[in-house]
Amino acid sequence: MNFFGYQEKARRNTSVLVALFVLAIALITVAVYGAVVVGVMVGQLFVDQAGFSSNQLWSLELFLWISAGTLLVILGGSAYRIHTLSQGGGTAVAQMLGGNRLPPAAKGALDRRLLNVVEEMAIASGLPVPPVFILEQSGINAFAAGFTPSDTVIGVTRGAVELLSRDELQGVIAHEFSHIFNGDSAMKMRMMGLLYGITLVSDTGIGLMTMKRTSRYSRDRGSHPAIIVIGLLLFIVGTVGLVIADMIKRAVSRQREYLADAAAVQFTRNPEGIANALKVIGGYKQGSTVNHQSAGQASHFFFGNAIRSWYSSDWWATHPPLEDRIRRIDPRFKGRFEKVDSKTRLFANQAQAAVDFMVSSGNQVALSQVNSDAVMAMVGNPGLESLQEARMILKKMPARVRDFAHDPYTARAAVYALLLDSNVKQRKIQLKVLEKTADPNVFRETLDILQDITSLSPELRLPLAEMVMPALKEMSLSQYRIFKKSVGALIKADHQVSLFEFSIYRMVIRRLNGEFGKSAAIEIKYHQMAPLLPHCRVLLTILARTGHGEEGGASFAEAMSMLAEGEHRMLEPIESRFSHFDQALVQLNMAAPALKEMVLKAALHCVVSNGVVFVKEGELLRVIADGLDCPLPPLTMA
Repeated sequence: MNFFGYQEKARRNTSVLVALFVLAIALITVAVYGAVVVGVMVGQLFVDQAGFSSNQLWSLELFLWISAGTLLVILGGSAYRIHTLSQGGGTAVAQMLGGNRLPPAAKGALDRRLLNVVEEMAIASGLPVPPVFILEQSGINAFAAGFTPSDTVIGVTRGAVELLSRDELQGVIAHEFSHIFNGDSAMKMRMMGLLYGITLVSDTGIGLMTMKRTSRYSRDRGSHPAIIVIGLLLFIVGTVGLVIADMIKRAVSRQREYLADAAAVQFTRNPEGIANALKVIGGYKQGSTVNHQSAGQASHFFFGNAIRSWYSSDWWATHPPLEDRIRRIDPRFKGRFEKVDSKTRLFANQAQAAVDFMVSSGNQVALSQVNSDAVMAMVGNPGLESLQEARMILKKMPARVRDFAHDPYTARAAVYALLLDSNVKQRKIQLKVLEKTADPNVFRETLDILQDITSLSPELRLPLAEMVMPALKEMSLSQYRIFKKSVGALIKADHQVSLFEFSIYRMVIRRLNGEFGKSAAIEIKYHQMAPLLPHCRVLLTILARTGHGEEGGASFAEAMSMLAEGEHRMLEPIESRFSHFDQALVQLNMAAPALKEMVLKAALHCVVSNGVVFVKEGELLRVIADGLDCPLPPLTMA
C-alpha cells in the first residue's frame, strides 16, 4: 500500500472511530437512563413507603428527555473540544501536555541535535518543518499531533533527548513522521475531540454528588439522597465510559504503531535505530511514562505507553508490548532488557552531539535525471536516498544563513531576502516598498543577510523557505500581520509575480495561516475526476510551460490523457495565471486520496517527460505536492 492508500485507510479508520463513538453513546445513554430510574426509586422511598412499582421502570417520555440531555452533554463537549483543538492544531495538544516550544536557534548541543534530526526528516520527506516542543519529563517518549501537515508539531520528552543516541532519536522521529504520512495524527486529533464528551458524564455525576441545596430556609444544606445516588451512578457510568474510550483508542491505534515502526525502518534503512530506542525504554527505570494530568486523554498520540496504572497491562494498553515491537524489527531479540545507566548515556550523547555540530561543508549541484515511478513510490515513503539528499542540502546551506533561519526575528528577514529580485533596478523598487511596510529592525537585518541569500544555489531556496517555518511560527499575531502585508507588498512592487515569488508566498503564508488562524482537517469534496479536470488543466498548463515553454503541448497532452481521454490543449497565456493556479490547488486539495495520486502522477509525468528536471520545475512540483498535502521528498540532484 502506498501513501495514498494509507490516507484512504486513515479515512476508513476515522469512519470506524465514529461508528464506535456512536455505539458508545448509545450504551452510555441507556446506562444514564438506568441511573436516573434508580435515583427516582430512591427518591420515592422517602415520599411513598409503598416504594417504586416495576411497571414504572420504563417511560418513553423520560427516556427521550434523558437521551436528549446525555447527547447534549457528550456531543456538546466533543464539539467544543474539536473546536478548541482546531484553533490551535498540534500546538494545542503540546501545550495541554505542558510542552514548551524549542527555539529554532537553541544553543544546547542536544537540543540542536534534535532540531537537526527533525529538520532533516522534514526536508527528506517533503513535509513542512514542524515546530518542536519539549516535555520536561524524564520518561523516553515522543508524539506528533496536528490536523494537517501545516499545523503538525513534534513533541519529545527531555528523557528522549538526553538518553537516546542520534540514530535512536532518528528512529523515533521517523516513527512519528510516519504517523503524519499515514493520516494517523489527524485521526488521533479527531479521536481526542470525540472521546472528550464521554468524560463529561462522570464530571456531571461528581457535580450532582457535591451539589448543595440553595434554599436559605432549609436547615439541611446537603443534597437530596436521590440526587446523591444519581450522581454516584452517573460517576460510575462515566468511569465505565472512560474504559470504553480507552478500548476505542486501543482498537484504533495498536496496529498503526506496528505500521509506523516498519515505516521508520524503511525510511532510515537502520533497523537498529528504532529497535535500540525501544530496548532503552525497556531497560530504563522510568520507561516511557509521562507524568502529566492530561497524559491519559492524549495517550494514543505517544511513541510508547505514556501511562502506568492498574489497567495499563500489555493487553489493555494503547501500544503493543515492547517485546513484540522489537521482535518484528529484530527477530534475534531474546526479550531481556539491559539496565540503562542514565548518567553514562547522557554524558556520551552530550559529547557526541557537540562533535556533530563542528562539521559543515557544501558545494553547488545542478540538474537530475528522474524516474517518475520511483518518485511516486517515495511520496509519504522516503528512503535512505532522500535522507542523504536532505543531509547534503543542510550541509550546503551556509552557517550564517542557517542561523538567520532559526531565529524568530531574523527568519522574517531571510524570507524578504529570498523574494528580492536579482535585477538591481527592480530590487531598489522592492527595497523602498519594504522599508515602508516592514519592521525597521527586520528591514536592517534583511540588508545584512541579502548578499548571503542572493548568492545561494537555486536548489537551496525552497529548502531555506521550509527551514524558517518553525521560527516564523513564534511571531506574535501583530508581527504576523505586518509580515504577511510586507511579503504581499514586496511581491507586487515590480507589478508582476514570478513563479518563485508565487511558490514562496503560497508555501509560507499557507502554512502560517494554519498557525495564526483556524486549523482543521481538509474535508473531502470530490470523489470523481470529471469536476476536477478544469483545475487539472490550469495546473498542468503552467507546469508544462515552466519546463518546456510553448513547446510543452506534447507533455501536457500526455499528462492530461492520464486523467481523461480526449483532445487536450493548453490554456492560452493569461495574466492572472497564478491566481487561477492557486484556486486550482485549493479545489484539488479537496479530492479523495486516489484522485490526488492521479493528479500528482500526471504532474510528475509532465515534468520528467524529457528525463531532466530543471530547478524551476522542481520548485513548482514541490509547491503542487505541498498544496495537495502530499509529502514529496527532494528530487536527487546530480
